[in-house]
Amino acid sequence: MEFLSKRITGMEDPTGETASIIKELEGKNITVTNFIMGDPSKYFRIQKNIKDAYNKAVNSGKTFYLPGPGLPQLRDEVSNRYLKLYDIDFDKDKVIITQGVVEALQFLNHSLIYKNDSALLLAPFFTQYLPCVTQQEGRPLISNLNEFNKWEIDIDDMERLFKISKSKPKYLLITTPNNPTGSILSEKSIRKIVEFGKNHDIFLVSDEIYDEIIYNGAKFISLGKVAKGVPHMILNGASKNYMATGFRIGFSIIPEEDKKSKKLRDSFIKLSYSRLSANTPSQYAILEGLKNKKAHNKFIKEILPKIQTRSNLITNLVNKTEYLATIKPVGAFYVFAKIDFTKLNIKNDKEFVEKLLKEEHIQITKGSSFGLPGYVRIISLPEEKIIHTAIKNIEHFCNRHKITTKKI
Repeated sequence: MEFLSKRITGMEDPTGETASIIKELEGKNITVTNFIMGDPSKYFRIQKNIKDAYNKAVNSGKTFYLPGPGLPQLRDEVSNRYLKLYDIDFDKDKVIITQGVVEALQFLNHSLIYKNDSALLLAPFFTQYLPCVTQQEGRPLISNLNEFNKWEIDIDDMERLFKISKSKPKYLLITTPNNPTGSILSEKSIRKIVEFGKNHDIFLVSDEIYDEIIYNGAKFISLGKVAKGVPHMILNGASKNYMATGFRIGFSIIPEEDKKSKKLRDSFIKLSYSRLSANTPSQYAILEGLKNKKAHNKFIKEILPKIQTRSNLITNLVNKTEYLATIKPVGAFYVFAKIDFTKLNIKNDKEFVEKLLKEEHIQITKGSSFGLPGYVRIISLPEEKIIHTAIKNIEHFCNRHKITTKKI
């Protein structure tokens, strides 16, 4: 008899495969340049008013359990945010505060997926999407985004998957802006997704955690702006826009009043009570962050040019190499580069990442962790000097492993 449950199958830590290499390098006092963690709080200071509000909450004794669905005032401010930014109107009862988006994904799959139920995912996707399905013994259906069309959806492939699937997908999950590509779905694609959901009676879910990290002249449109009247859900939170990753505050928004939406919202509320509550001081802190729009707008205005500059720098440097190629990102803080294995004595992205770490002490993430082998993800958060050195060393690494042909 197996000791561990089968639900653990498919769980992956993107850094787990290289943990032994990191340990060995640390033992030799070798510093590793980390381009793997999309944690902006390590590069940009959190807003002072949020930090002060957290400390105030602790010092004033706000360390008790809150209602499972979250602090009412915070839920109300989430509603206000969507009304102000996107003209999407819903009341606070449609909002459930979760411990980051990952807990919302767990709630979603716990609520909808059981043995052999399916969910439709668009690759490349955030690393936790797949295991959250397989933990519930569900079957992921995966359609690749179209790299040659700026990572837009391939509606024909989605239709093909729907036709051949043994069970109708319970939900379709999109990410915009996308992690790992840094792309943003166009309004045309969003409308096609809404039409697809309507035609096939599939619940729609949009992860919009990077919705204010937009640059290079791009425009973002929320699914909620287009999907009014169609069963859908929006995932967001404080981790990226507010650089508050460790606060673990997510927003789950289920705005519609159809039967599916009501049932899912009720399930989320029950699950929220089953784990008691998300971090209480964090909820008061993020409440302050949402309320003080002036401070937040100033903060975003300060950091966006830096993220844009660093993303564009990586893109330009990568595309100057003969081994890697990428499309310029317009959101989030990642560059997703394709590896040209025809020029390298390296067989796949896993080997590329591991050898790069061993030889150049640079840590990046393999594309197969995001459901798309043959690529690597590089974060665009470090300072320009570090970026220049890292990409230069990646090119040196590729030169050493270049396929050479001998003259006869």
